[in-house]
Amino acid sequence: MEMQQVALECERRAAEFRELAERGSPSDRTFCLELEQHWLHLACVFYQANVALQALGDLSTEEEPRDLNSSSHSIH
Repeated sequence: MEMQQVALECERRAAEFRELAERGSPSDRTFCLELEQHWLHLACVFYQANVALQALGDLSTEEEPRDLNSSSHSIH
């Protein structure tokens, strides 16, 4: 599975935990919101890895690599 697809799956799972948090008890809510944050963090990692791999692939065609600190996706 491509990294961007994995990142999208992570976002989907984060949304599921957000929904569970909204319907759950206070203790379940805290647990689900923590899991949502973990899935969002993981999505960020995959998006950043995807950008890094694209930049590495561009090294052979560009004189200067793209900025690896930029991302078109904002999770937080």
